Amino acid sequence: MTERLAVPLQPAAEASQPDPQARACNPGQTHKPLTLAAVLHHVLQLERPAMACAARELAPAEEPALRRVNRILDTALETCLQLDSARQQLQNAIATQRELEIVLEMLAARLEAGQADQVDHRKVIARLASARETVTQAVGEWNRIGRHFTQRTRLLPAQLETCFETLGLVLTDEMDRLAHACLSTHADVQFSLNQRARAWAARRTDPACEGGFGPEDFGAWLSNLQSSRAQAAADFSSAREAYLQAVLDFDREHACLVRARSLRRTAETGFRLNTRSAPDFADAVLEESRRNHAVLRCQSQRQATGYHLYALAGLLPRQFGLIDPAAGY
Repeated sequence: MTERLAVPLQPAAEASQPDPQARACNPGQTHKPLTLAAVLHHVLQLERPAMACAARELAPAEEPALRRVNRILDTALETCLQLDSARQQLQNAIATQRELEIVLEMLAARLEAGQADQVDHRKVIARLASARETVTQAVGEWNRIGRHFTQRTRLLPAQLETCFETLGLVLTDEMDRLAHACLSTHADVQFSLNQRARAWAARRTDPACEGGFGPEDFGAWLSNLQSSRAQAAADFSSAREAYLQAVLDFDREHACLVRARSLRRTAETGFRLNTRSAPDFADAVLEESRRNHAVLRCQSQRQATGYHLYALAGLLPRQFGLIDPAAGY
């Protein structure tokens, strides 16, 4: 019974909760874990045929390539973060169950020696049942998110590398840089100009062609461009608020976890010295586990909202080294 902070599942722990989907998709085969950047590159390769087709059939209302790439990466990133969080939450739940099983074994030995109460034994059994139910729920969540991950990436959950590097705190200067980049990415002046130039060329070729760009609609185009920039600023402001709230939530839950861990240590010492009851120690173990679970959830949310800022700024490909000069974005 040592201090625990959730870490990615090791092979033995993961094997103790088998994923039926993984067995069905590729029985008996072990996959080399992929880094987060490798998974995102794979997702882009899956999307490239559709994007190439869209580029050949460009319509005036089509989404710009840069914005679309960032949206795809943003969605895939969120799924990866959720999967890693579910994996660590499952590991945390399994560790808690095992720890309470040890407590129950020690208590049974004391009960046999006449140093414990039968009532305490029943109480710890109830706590252990609660921990096992939490494991069952964590397995269900892992499988649910794993299926979603597979549908989105065509990869198995076990193929995502554990303990991958994630985004650090977005500082003020970086936030300002992202806000400025967001105006260009979402308004996408170059994309809009290309659309207008194509429409103007079509009108010159065929004066009867609708949708041309002439002096009479320049004012409307400029107005739409300004509206787009205003909407981009509003979207980024909302995303920044969500990120800052996620940071606060994580800090608050982390502080609660530190306190719960301290109380658990005290309860463990008392239990080993037989000055604290086994149910008290079991409660402390469960509380630490619940706080750890909450920290993992808030950490995933903080990372997702942080990456969303980069997606709005059109910088996710650069963030993961996925820039392809030949792709036009």
